[in-house]
Amino acid sequence: MKKRRPLARGIGGTLFLLVVCAMFLGALITNANAAAGPKKLQIGMIACLTGWFAVHDILDANEAVMAAQMINERGGITVKGEKYEVEVVVEDAKSTLDGVTAAANKLVFDKKLKLILGPAAFFAGASSPVTTPNKVLSMLSFCTNQPGELDNTTPYTFLAYDATVGNTFATISYVKKHYPAVKTMVVVHPDDGSVPYTAPIFKKGLQDAGFTQVGDVVMYANEAQDLSPIAEKINARKADAVLLGNGIAPHAAALIKGLRELGNTKPFFSGAIGCSLDVVMKIAGKEAAKNVLMLAITPNDPSNTPILNELSKRITTKYGSDTTMLGQSANSLWVLKQIIEAAQSFEPGAVKAKWETTDKVETFFGPGTVCGDQTYGIKHHVVAHPEPFEIVKDGKVVSAGYSGGIFIP
Repeated sequence: MKKRRPLARGIGGTLFLLVVCAMFLGALITNANAAAGPKKLQIGMIACLTGWFAVHDILDANEAVMAAQMINERGGITVKGEKYEVEVVVEDAKSTLDGVTAAANKLVFDKKLKLILGPAAFFAGASSPVTTPNKVLSMLSFCTNQPGELDNTTPYTFLAYDATVGNTFATISYVKKHYPAVKTMVVVHPDDGSVPYTAPIFKKGLQDAGFTQVGDVVMYANEAQDLSPIAEKINARKADAVLLGNGIAPHAAALIKGLRELGNTKPFFSGAIGCSLDVVMKIAGKEAAKNVLMLAITPNDPSNTPILNELSKRITTKYGSDTTMLGQSANSLWVLKQIIEAAQSFEPGAVKAKWETTDKVETFFGPGTVCGDQTYGIKHHVVAHPEPFEIVKDGKVVSAGYSGGIFIP
């Protein structure tokens, strides 16, 4: 007669088998998750891939995608113990205000994204009516200080790049240090609707640095092909130098060429990051580019931060050694990563709160200061940082070093 095993032993064996099975199943799930890789964090981007402003925004979008690759290669973004790879989703704004609004709508409503890079230039006023009421965190690539771009009506909009004000202040600071003979300047700026708001800031910045602005701001149309009449207006002011605010390389080159043809060889200073001196020199000529100072990144230069040179190497390897670099949305993404990890959240409200209580961040250009409270009318929504410059020396474009740390009041 067979002995029966005690009931407890039968239950214990069953439990043991269940535990082993659970462990095995857990291992399978863990391995499957590892094989699947990190989760994805999609970040939208509004960029003009077609139209007249594509000459700027295609560069900016390429850099943002590469900055995402750099972040992912460093382990991505870690929130609450989980790693996320960044994917930049770009929508074409078509170089129009309506195009910007349409791109914002697609990213916010169709793709349900809560974090967006861009737009640049003066286009931000067309995206904020979509992003702000829906509490989408918007990281502008640039800002021209027009109402509705970045102010107390746009609590979810931030700026991690110096843009119009910071670039101009950096240029003024650099000129004061390196061009002691310059006492008077004429200011030039595209007629993009921003001049009524930026002109007082420019004038005060010049006065605070000991310069005199000659006359009102000279404006030109963004779509203008012939800028020789504008060069004549500038030349008639008889200032010691010219200060270009915003603008793109073809604008700067046309103005410089026009001035040189009038016999004006005085210094020309540009605070517009989209103006590579290489491109300007190709359009205007080597002789014309003499005595020109451009706020511009010199790729792979020793004066750059290691992280900026890493981006430089990737860009120039893929797109050519003469590719203009901007560092705008790439820098925004780099700063956003730091704020997200500090907040340990992707939620716009949490990221917003953390940004507003942060004072220092690292940027592609060096140490960044969170500031701009007075200028923009909203607390701690702007990051100011050092800026690089280029000059022509012995017929070649070379780095002229950086401005000091910039603070925007």
